[in-house]
Amino acid sequence: MKITVQPALDERQDALVLGIFEEDKEHYKSYHKVLAQEIDDAVEKKIFTPNFGEMYWTRILGLPYKKIMLFGLGKKKEMTVERFRKSLGKAVKCVTSAKLDSFTTNITQMAGSLKEMNHASLGMATAEALILGNYTFTKYLSKEKVEKKKVVKMVSLQWENSSSGFGEGLKTGRVIAEATNYVKDLVNEPAGVANSLYVEKAARDIAACFSKVKINVLNEMELKKLGMNAMLGVNAGSDNPPKLVILEYNGGGAKEKYTAFVGKGITFDSGGYNLKPTKYIEEMKTDMAGAAAVLGTIQVAAELGLQKNLLGVMPLCENMVNGKAQRPGDIVKAYNGKTIEIGNTDAEGRLILADALAYTERKYTPEVIIDLATLTGACVVALGYYAAGLVSKDQELLNSLQEAGSASGDPVWALPFFEDYQDWMDGTISDLNNISQKGKGHEAGSITAGVFLSKFIEKARWAHIDIAGSAYWGVEGAYTQKGATGSGVRVLSYYLLGKERRR
Repeated sequence: MKITVQPALDERQDALVLGIFEEDKEHYKSYHKVLAQEIDDAVEKKIFTPNFGEMYWTRILGLPYKKIMLFGLGKKKEMTVERFRKSLGKAVKCVTSAKLDSFTTNITQMAGSLKEMNHASLGMATAEALILGNYTFTKYLSKEKVEKKKVVKMVSLQWENSSSGFGEGLKTGRVIAEATNYVKDLVNEPAGVANSLYVEKAARDIAACFSKVKINVLNEMELKKLGMNAMLGVNAGSDNPPKLVILEYNGGGAKEKYTAFVGKGITFDSGGYNLKPTKYIEEMKTDMAGAAAVLGTIQVAAELGLQKNLLGVMPLCENMVNGKAQRPGDIVKAYNGKTIEIGNTDAEGRLILADALAYTERKYTPEVIIDLATLTGACVVALGYYAAGLVSKDQELLNSLQEAGSASGDPVWALPFFEDYQDWMDGTISDLNNISQKGKGHEAGSITAGVFLSKFIEKARWAHIDIAGSAYWGVEGAYTQKGATGSGVRVLSYYLLGKERRR
């Protein structure tokens, strides 16, 4: 998608897309006389109401556009940056549905109510909405169906302010949105394609593109030597090799400590011997969404040239069933020496993260570790699909991530981490069990999973983000599609940008 910025609406585009607030009557009178009358008549006759999310298509003789779309923005005082994203994203989808290639729209008017936003932030939100809303995954469609999947090729933004901030924000937002779409591609791939070797290659491709990114990959033999038995146990039933892929991005000073992102990479999760049922197992290609989000975040940092030292750590395994697969009741010794009884083979994500977290901290001594994982169904029950769960003992880190989530439209919601939960994962004949030993075992499931992971952190500031609901949607959003969402990339990118501004 090509995005241009001009001081006036561009008459060369296929469609004119106008955002209209409920209080905009005086403003739209400044448009072409016939257009202003059309809007006035549509509102007067209640054919179109400027309520948030309302859309109305029309054609007007004498104007150069093939079609004109009005979309309601609601009340000015209720406009937020996320409503702004949703409005633009929905506009993109409506233009594609109308089989049009391009449109022009009035960003200056739409942004009038967002006085608290600087122009760079507004530019970021604009690019994100347009590019995320324009995403399609057509790799496995026939040529005939691909041709029917229209995308917008050109958007001309009417922006009257001469400051460079908006344009710079557009560039940053484009980088973040394109990385998010790249992650969607990875997660949408079938598990028969996107196995550990495929994800490893994706990481190698990123390292090859940026001089400040280096890659290190630990294979099965090296994992055995290191004693990463929690990872190896999960992968025991798979024909695909386990991998621990580590990307190092060195954009900061030589003495600056790393910020580490650790992403769960289960390329397919059958559940193991605790087999997942129908209506759940079909989407388990998505269980590597945490690892994919880490890849996308490193790509953003490298492309923007952030002055930070970062690690992207991706434990890659496949949880399958055969005669060698681990069983409920088995006990494994993790990298840090703790023993874990396998209470449920479908609680495997925390096992591979346990080894990855412990190894990352001991090997690289990062200041901050943030893990991302499609970890628990309990998180989906608690928060649904829109927000990810967040667990940490570090209030400052919690606050920073929540602020980043709110600003980015990729929200995270903090769950309590009470002291009373801390022994719920203790084992009886082992140090730990991978499922809770209190009650029926599923109470506070998202929190107890976080408790388990915390046992593999020693000194680093740590947070856990559970993207089980937010990584893959069964319905369309305003600027998201059914399927993978790229959850995690935007919140982590905004988190890093916030730290960059505070340098």
